[in-house]
Amino acid sequence: MCYTATLPTVVKSDNLNSDLLNLTRIFNRWLKMLTSYGKLDETSLLDDFTAIAKVVKSHETNKDIKRAVQRCSDYALSAAMQIADLVRALSSALNLLCKAQEDKELRKIKKTYADQGMTERYRPLSKRLAKEKIRKIGREVIYTDRHTDDSKTTKLVRRIVEKRAAQEAHKNAGKHDRETNRYRHSIQRAVSFNLYNKRYAEYDAELRSPGTHWKVRTHNSKGKKVLVAKFSYNTYEEAVEACTCYMMAHPEDSCPMSAYKCDYCGKWHIGHERLHQQVMGLATEDFQEKDEKIYA
Repeated sequence: MCYTATLPTVVKSDNLNSDLLNLTRIFNRWLKMLTSYGKLDETSLLDDFTAIAKVVKSHETNKDIKRAVQRCSDYALSAAMQIADLVRALSSALNLLCKAQEDKELRKIKKTYADQGMTERYRPLSKRLAKEKIRKIGREVIYTDRHTDDSKTTKLVRRIVEKRAAQEAHKNAGKHDRETNRYRHSIQRAVSFNLYNKRYAEYDAELRSPGTHWKVRTHNSKGKKVLVAKFSYNTYEEAVEACTCYMMAHPEDSCPMSAYKCDYCGKWHIGHERLHQQVMGLATEDFQEKDEKIYA
């Protein structure tokens, strides 16, 4: 099995010869030994545990890093060592160590340019996925939430989104050879692209249903439209009182407010009656047609 070392991409100048970087190299060597041979090198264990103790006892070390490093040490010293548990603990500790050694400003720049045009390339797919309704759960992808939904629903939505992303990459490839590394790389990028549970979307407020769990707000820094959860009320009376307070505070708003029960969260929200706007527009057109007939 091939092993890829986990090292910080952009290290601060202060951490080039630090104990954290030395421990990062040690844990990478441990992972390579466990992956290749299923055991640790006994000849260097004494020096390795000395470096671990130095990091754990240091006052400058973060508490999370201390806890993760100590967990790795305990797993390695246990009589019945479980290789899977030690590998999992080493991977978690390496992620924390790399994050602590990287430069925050350079990490922001790297995160900004990591997209490499994927947002623009798959923007039409994001818009289609937002409106695609999943039959098994009875709601659109944009209304799913991985933090509140059960694991079965989350896996179903992720599988559908990854399938659509792979189909879009297959479509964008055209008639070129689909056995090349470039095409496989495009499929992997499309599948791993963060389309699932996308909050930023080109969302038309006029096409919204009258009662939803979300409202559209414009992001101040980016100027894009973002979906934000509406304020919830536990009872119908509280929602009606909120409608009254809003109408008193905004007398210039002619569109009436109403309370409705949300199918998504089961609580009460308030919102404008969009049906009232459509009826008023149709009535105005009818009056204009009648006036034209009279004057004709």
